This record gives sequence, C-alpha cells and structure tokens, in this order.
Amino acid sequence: MNSSIQKAFKILSFVAANPQQMSLSEMSTALSINKTTLFRFMQTLQSLNLLEKKNGTYVPGIRLFELGSKVPVKQLIVGKARPLLVKLTEDVNETVNLGELNNQKILYLDKFESKRSLQIQTSIGSYISLHCTALGKSALSSLPESERKSIISHLVLEKRTKNTISDPRKLISYIEEVKKRGYSLDIEEWEVGLHCVAVPLAIPELNFCGAISFAGPSVRFTWARMAELAEQLKETVTKIKQAINLGGVQ
Repeated sequence: MNSSIQKAFKILSFVAANPQQMSLSEMSTALSINKTTLFRFMQTLQSLNLLEKKNGTYVPGIRLFELGSKVPVKQLIVGKARPLLVKLTEDVNETVNLGELNNQKILYLDKFESKRSLQIQTSIGSYISLHCTALGKSALSSLPESERKSIISHLVLEKRTKNTISDPRKLISYIEEVKKRGYSLDIEEWEVGLHCVAVPLAIPELNFCGAISFAGPSVRFTWARMAELAEQLKETVTKIKQAINLGGVQ
C-alpha cells in the first residue's frame, strides 16, 4: 500500500476523531509523524479542502463532509457485520442483535434468530430503551463520560420489571462497571424470563456508537454462559472492525 496514502488517511482519521484543539507538535507526537512531514501533508490536505484551519488548529474540511455524505454509513456497517453475525448465530445457536444509539434509544439495525425456542419480540427498525437493555448499556459505555451522563440525565427510567435500574446514579455506576469489564448484562430488566449480554461496537471514525448482543431465556443464559458469550461477542466486534478496515493504517 502507498505509504503517502496511508499517512494522509491516518491524519484525516485523527483530525475527524479528535476535534479538540491540538498544536502541530502535539499532533506530530500523537501520530508519530515527523513535524515537517506532517506540516507538508496538512498543507496538501488543506489545499484539497479535506482539512480547514480555524483558530490555529485543523478541522475536517467541507470536501471531507461531501465525500462522507455519499457513503451510507449504516449500510456499510450492517453489510460488513452481517456475515459475521450470521456465522456467530450458527456457531452458538442463540439470537444475535446489532443496535445503534439513536435519539437516546437503541435502534435495531439487524437481528438473527436462533433455531431454539423463545423468539424475542423485536424487529429491525424498532427502538428499545437504553437503561434496561444490554445493547443500550453497552452503547452508553463507549461514550465519553460527560456525554454519557448528559444522555442519562435526560432519560425517563421506566421500571419495566423489578430488576430495572430506575435510579440515574445507579445506572451511571453500572455503566462504569461495563466500561471496565467490556460487556453489559440485562438480567430480566427488559422482560421477565429474558437475559441478554452485549459488548460495545463503537466506530468513532464513522460517528457510530452501537453494540451487538446475545439474547435468550434466563434458564439457559447463566452467569457463566453469558461470560463465555461475551468473549465471543468481543471477538466478533474485532472482526467487524477489521472487515470495515479502519484499523489498517499504522
């Protein structure tokens, strides 16, 4: 692969994912690119309107937004994730879901039912709550702390079952645990008799915040079983990101 193209993409991705003000020296250190070389690339990208300089710092340019708007992000992510989620469903024989944080809820983007009993009453395109679902809590865990707390402060924490977390302070504390552990659980919080385990699927480069999950009956989804399933979900998230090929630039 052309090293100049790699560097240019690396710079664009970094600027898009780090909107805060950074000096050229700070960017040089963060990107491990010589300051003189970095300046030359920045000048070229600016001349192409892929970057703009505002108040002494660089931000994504209008041309980058124009190009980005032509790429159906959700379609890209769902398309790359689908064969991996299908295989996961077949390997484990449990229902797999893909959801996105959207309008302070989880939007179902894709779903693959297992061949076992208990069909989950959700459908692609439907919305579910953040606070009482594994998908929602995992998606929240991938957000910056200030954004996460802001969203939670605006949620109506409806108590669907006796296990539903309805105290915002407890929800914030639980999400912090999820962030450390790498996966979240729904232990009959959304529906009695239903357990779910989810891991975050965050792709900042595409402004995507979501999660993938397994869902099934509580009798089958024991604590030990859900811990095992979480590891399989984590492996699948890694494969999805590799398929989207955003991590290939060094």
